[in-house]
Amino acid sequence: MAYTLFISESRLKRLTAVHENLEPQELTPFVIQAQDVYVQDLLGTKFYNNLKTRVISGTTSTQEVNLLNDYIAPMLANYAVYLALPSFNYKMKNKSVLNPSAEEAQNTDLSELKYLRGSIKDTADFYRERTREFLIDNDTDFPDYINPGVDGMMPDKRNAYSSGIVIPRGADCCTWADLNRADPNNP
Repeated sequence: MAYTLFISESRLKRLTAVHENLEPQELTPFVIQAQDVYVQDLLGTKFYNNLKTRVISGTTSTQEVNLLNDYIAPMLANYAVYLALPSFNYKMKNKSVLNPSAEEAQNTDLSELKYLRGSIKDTADFYRERTREFLIDNDTDFPDYINPGVDGMMPDKRNAYSSGIVIPRGADCCTWADLNRADPNNP
């Protein structure tokens, strides 16, 4: 089955820290996943599928080429590496999951892998937010984005960033002093 990819292998390697000698078959499944999960989520199913069709037929507009090259490609490259990163360290074989090692190299431990993935995800989220803002600012150039229909996923137009801070609805429910008094260690 042929897949339509929004980024080439060489462009993915230029946009990320992926080494030149990594084989394309090691990356392709993750590019496909990143497109389906992250790009389709941002564009919505209708726009996503129509964009794939126009890429295959070679009928992309100037605005779509700009969207693909300047916005989607950096986002997609980083999300693909984010998804692929654990498989670079672990290989699934027919009877087990292996953690191969080399004589001159040292395997990355789990905390380092988590840090690296987090950093890559932050970069991917930055490019996703940049793409979302571009689409919103230029929505008249992308009718499938503003009129997504009812079949499939709707475009996710929410901000890509989230924080670990939870602020209760109705911020007037309490003050900073009230929060401090609730702390039994701070009378």
